Amino acid sequence: MIVTKKHAKLITRIATKWEEGLELEKAADSLTDADLESLYHLELAGLVYEEEDKFVLSQAGWLIAEALDEFVGSVGPIDDWDDDFRWIGSEVISMIEVVRAAQGSAADQETIARELDRRGFMRDGTLLPTAESVLEAYNIAEPDVFLPKSLCEKIRKVPPGPGRKGLLPLSAEEIFQLEAMRLLTFSLPMGNNSSLTGAGQQIRAGLLTGAAPTVPITAELLFYLLEEELSDEASEGLMAIGAINDELELLPAGVHFQTAAELLFLASIPINPAVDFGEVDLLTLETIEQLWKRHSANPDLIPSYDTIRREVERKRDGLAAWDVAYSLHLLESFRLIDSERIEPGGLVYRLTEWGGKVLADRREHGMKPVFSTGVMAITTTRMENLSPDDGWVETAVEQGLVGNGYPTKSGRLFARLAGEMERLPLISAFEGKVLGALPLWRGMFEDKLLSLFPSAERERVLAAVRKLIAHGLVDALPGRLYSVTEAGEKFKRGISPVPDEMKFYVTPHILRLLVTMVEVIEREGRTDWREIERSTRFDPVLFNEVRTQASRAHFIRGDKLTTAGELLVEGVEILREHKTDWEEIEV
Repeated sequence: MIVTKKHAKLITRIATKWEEGLELEKAADSLTDADLESLYHLELAGLVYEEEDKFVLSQAGWLIAEALDEFVGSVGPIDDWDDDFRWIGSEVISMIEVVRAAQGSAADQETIARELDRRGFMRDGTLLPTAESVLEAYNIAEPDVFLPKSLCEKIRKVPPGPGRKGLLPLSAEEIFQLEAMRLLTFSLPMGNNSSLTGAGQQIRAGLLTGAAPTVPITAELLFYLLEEELSDEASEGLMAIGAINDELELLPAGVHFQTAAELLFLASIPINPAVDFGEVDLLTLETIEQLWKRHSANPDLIPSYDTIRREVERKRDGLAAWDVAYSLHLLESFRLIDSERIEPGGLVYRLTEWGGKVLADRREHGMKPVFSTGVMAITTTRMENLSPDDGWVETAVEQGLVGNGYPTKSGRLFARLAGEMERLPLISAFEGKVLGALPLWRGMFEDKLLSLFPSAERERVLAAVRKLIAHGLVDALPGRLYSVTEAGEKFKRGISPVPDEMKFYVTPHILRLLVTMVEVIEREGRTDWREIERSTRFDPVLFNEVRTQASRAHFIRGDKLTTAGELLVEGVEILREHKTDWEEIEV
């Protein structure tokens, strides 16, 4: 959705004519070519529709007209606006959504507050009803899609993002068109970075994987891809845009077009998954691989916890006593390693297929860490209207995940891992305190969160937030607003009775135990500890340790899960759905 000075003047003209019992007409009102181009943008955005050369506001358009009237009444006429003033744009919609998630307050985000205030959407750091009207208009509007051959050729050359907006090989009019169609979005608050939306990326991928449309790609043609049976007219149209072959089978381009249709007409991607690991985590991963290689020559050498800890501490000075234990739990949480019991020798760790891919990639990049904020610079672009925070893009570039407006091979790898893995979160004592500081029912801006901890712990707090985001327990929005997710609510309530002296509130091992208990009880009707031990694949010593930890944390009592334990299992179930339905793009 885009409303600049020229769009605002036309919306006002249409509203004024309607109140006089008239309609804006192409000939009678002497509309110029520039007027018609701007009206076309409003049509694509779903704010205006045309009937027999007459232009009428849609319901969404009337909401915008009312908000515009209120804004003009308080600040003065539209003619006084700068020509390039973006009263509404994708970055403005994002700002409103972010502040709304903070229960309408931007007191802790000065830049966003200033930008919304100058548009009449905020006063004294509080969101106004006009902002709610604009967001409602955005939500009920039905944007159109119309991509003629000339614009398709341009889309082929557009970097998918995120990247500086100066990289866009598009004219101002083409930018307005794509933004109105919700195929292109800009970062808040100033629109410094641009990204194709999820639908925009999939359409671009379709065009780059063989599609050579002989007719415009339209919303109607894309919608046909969601139907079970195709009429002759639909089949002809889909063949003309390169979506299907003569046998009515989806071509590679058609798969991408179909995904775009799902994102446009069914449901946008609601989450921006991530992963996060540092240098010690990668060193631990590498050590496990090396120990298995040495094991072939020395069968007595196995990657047990003690062996891994000694090796990592030998390679890296100054580690805390529990750093390696944390890394092992974290790597298992992200499914980069797996633990299993072998005889003799007890519990050992192995790299998973994903673990091998991650290690190989990071070796190519000097074992640089990967932050959740850098990964979200990629995954956020797949959502409908959000472009990543400018700081996230900087992190992604530094860590080799993004370059020149394109996700790199590394970036695609970690975005795919984040979207596909099943999570078993790790929560350290400090991370538990950070999660506890975030409100259950509203978002909190970063500066406010940091103010709740000593200034000396700033970096530690930010690292904890990154981990909680990667585990799917906290969501981050551009503008650095953090909110507890649905799964995070379960975990936050579940860990509340854990004693402060425990270094780890929740580990993947504890969660494996709790989930296995539920499965065995459901299957056998009782708590069979032998079967639970066998199913967890823990050795007897570790099994007893984990069972003791779960009891100390008040997750189990006797042979039963407590309410806290049940909440954690419910959270794990929610996280199993924490995946994105995304057709991977390699171009």
